[in-house]
Amino acid sequence: MTQQHLLSKLPIDAHQVFRVKGEDAPDKALTDYIETIKQNVPTVSGLPCFDLTILGMGDDGHTASIFPHEIDLWQSPEICTIGHHPQTNQARVTLTGNTINNSKRILFMVTGANKASKVNEIFTQSEASHNYPASLVDTKKTEWWLDKDAAQTLVK
Repeated sequence: MTQQHLLSKLPIDAHQVFRVKGEDAPDKALTDYIETIKQNVPTVSGLPCFDLTILGMGDDGHTASIFPHEIDLWQSPEICTIGHHPQTNQARVTLTGNTINNSKRILFMVTGANKASKVNEIFTQSEASHNYPASLVDTKKTEWWLDKDAAQTLVK
């Protein structure tokens, strides 16, 4: 979906995009993705440093595949790990917070009214927002692209 709706419309060479092979078993996909990153992404301060990391946010405040019930994965010393969807327990390969925050730039693309309350809590740094992995992304290097519905509580 990302390839079809975003990357195919940008002047980006395919060798600059690193996709998790979600069709593989989670452990194999994790091992392959870590190896791909190590072979292709330069390091800064001992961690991979992506030029740009594009993130979304779920209506529960999760980002990448780090969900609130596993927020401790954010601080993992690993490059990537496996997170689990809270309802389905589906295993998902995810970058860890240290890797995400070591990116040069981070872009959140968030759409939908169902995410407006979490966006507002994160932007106002409410006490509850500390439970959302999306609130842990380095704000100094992050841009948020919100549609009208996701931004509705921010606009007065």
